Amino acid sequence: MRLRQLIIASLASGAIVKASELHVNLPVDSRSADQAPLRSPETTSENPFTKDFKDYVKQVMKDWKVPGMSIAVVDGDQVFAEGFGYASFPDKLASPETLYWVGSTTKAHLAATLAQLIDSGAHPELSRGWNTPISSIIRDDFVLKDDWATAHLTLADAVSHRTGMTRHDASWHKQVNGKNTTVKDVVRNLRNLPPLTFEPRTRWYYCNLMYVTLAHVVETVVGKWLGDVMKEVIWHPLGMKTTYLSLDEALRVPVDIAKSYAWKEDTQEYIEMSQFPSLAASGAGGIISNVVDYAKWLQCLIHEAEPFSANVHKDIKTPRMILNPSPGLSGDMELYGLGWSRMTIHGAVAYEHGGSTLTFGAEVYWFPELKYGLVAFANSDDTSNEVESIVLQRMIGDKLQVPLEKRPNVDKKLKESRKANVQRLENAKDILFPRRPEKPSPPSLEISQLAGSYMDSGYGLLRLAPMPHPRHTHETILVANRTEFIFEHQLQLHHVSGDYWIAYFVLPGELKTQTKFFASRFIFGADGQASSLEIDLYDQGTKVREGVVTFEKIN
Repeated sequence: MRLRQLIIASLASGAIVKASELHVNLPVDSRSADQAPLRSPETTSENPFTKDFKDYVKQVMKDWKVPGMSIAVVDGDQVFAEGFGYASFPDKLASPETLYWVGSTTKAHLAATLAQLIDSGAHPELSRGWNTPISSIIRDDFVLKDDWATAHLTLADAVSHRTGMTRHDASWHKQVNGKNTTVKDVVRNLRNLPPLTFEPRTRWYYCNLMYVTLAHVVETVVGKWLGDVMKEVIWHPLGMKTTYLSLDEALRVPVDIAKSYAWKEDTQEYIEMSQFPSLAASGAGGIISNVVDYAKWLQCLIHEAEPFSANVHKDIKTPRMILNPSPGLSGDMELYGLGWSRMTIHGAVAYEHGGSTLTFGAEVYWFPELKYGLVAFANSDDTSNEVESIVLQRMIGDKLQVPLEKRPNVDKKLKESRKANVQRLENAKDILFPRRPEKPSPPSLEISQLAGSYMDSGYGLLRLAPMPHPRHTHETILVANRTEFIFEHQLQLHHVSGDYWIAYFVLPGELKTQTKFFASRFIFGADGQASSLEIDLYDQGTKVREGVVTFEKIN
């Protein structure tokens, strides 16, 4: 979210492929057979995908090492869509119909679905609307460390990220003991996580797990899988025929599904990444779709069209929480509501949400007063969101006719941010242990004796094994491969001094700028043997402590 906030702050202030990159253009009918006609605001708009603009997009993608991207623009009653580069190597071109994982842009679909269920009046469990306590619906499953929070947190708190719970993404299992997890399993694990970081309703903080909780609420109330509910409520009425919450469903249609790639700088080549677990991500980030379908979704929102009532459209656009209390130069602060951030961009009211699976990226904007919206999906593991933001900001600036000198240099700001992240990672030892001895003390036990299995009820199992240091020949580190989590990662323990270590959460591919690092230490029992590993989850980027997790040795 820090990256996304940097992009939005820039906007609000007003202020490599081995073969040649190709593009395809597809004219899109803005009115599907299953959708009621939408009213055109006024005049016909020009196609924004000019030759100069397409050349610009190709260059940005080349600079940021993004193999493929698709973009759609809704301008009044018209839709323009374009594909750039490759959906998959060696020869599948990206098109407007290419399917991508769209990450957290899923949240707006879940929130709108819940708003529709509330507005329908058909479900007594939702009679208190957004003020319905979560525990009144899934009492046995929704339990937090804080009894008051368990009893009083509402649907509105969860949907607007104001519960006081932080991300805890490293606890988000897709499997436990080889068995796929359900949304119910994920919700029941909340009781095992550290206490809430903030008092409820006092601070906005992004939490994927609360949207999984809302998915469980919807499935409990309706008695159906969330994918079927969203299909009935949103996708079918809008004619979104290639939008799914299950990879198995997506594979049944004759449409290309993009593959994700990471760029390896040392070998100058792309490597393919593993598929993201859509079913496990559920309402927090599991949708697979294309920009053609998302253009229909944007048209519905922009024109306040069916299947939603006027009340539901008002609900969707109503902010619930201050996201960023510091106004930009535009004088507006950023707010958050039903899966959308609300702000002004160059003086125009805008709603926005990004999505990242750390394999794919998505970015969506819509301007209700201008009847204008944009969506971009891309297939780089690391830089999709940056490229989408750079390109879409240019499109927004062009649409609003903002003079070039008043447009922020988002490309430069994002590169500076990435550089700062890498520098912070390289200085991890100085940041976490500035007063360490010049000559490190050895650990209390040999590294081979520290290896073994460690368990935390919330964050799961660590199987620590010795491994040569990736850069320092004569050093040994401890490593645990955690492939059973939504965001697969490797936990690496690097010795600092004595019983103090740095715990690096290393993601697959080339996601160096996404690597988190935390202070950790081994704790010993009266017998002198390691009894536990303690990790202080203080995020150096956000300056927020998610809690201290203690993994008990179990063998």
